[in-house]
Amino acid sequence: MKNNIKKAYNFLPNWLKNGYYISGMIFIIWIFFFDTNSILVHIQRNQQIHSLETDIEYYKKEIKKDSSLVQIVSQDSLTQSFEKYIREQLLLSKSNEEIFIIE
Repeated sequence: MKNNIKKAYNFLPNWLKNGYYISGMIFIIWIFFFDTNSILVHIQRNQQIHSLETDIEYYKKEIKKDSSLVQIVSQDSLTQSFEKYIREQLLLSKSNEEIFIIE
């Protein structure tokens, strides 16, 4: 049994017998996969950050669009722009008036 182990040990290259190499490889594997702040966790967090940044851009555009609408609606009188919005977006009409939607 000892002879088989010695033959297997002598068969290994010298760089695999080095303790620094083995401890370094174990450290790299630990950092990449098992640590609480591993590389995999960083990749997932970067993807989340990217998706949140795209959401922020989308919501900023929506806020700009809605703020212009709020400005139109906040006026008490019925302006042309407000009437246009009501007719086109909300599909409201005056009495005795028909709306045809063509797509």
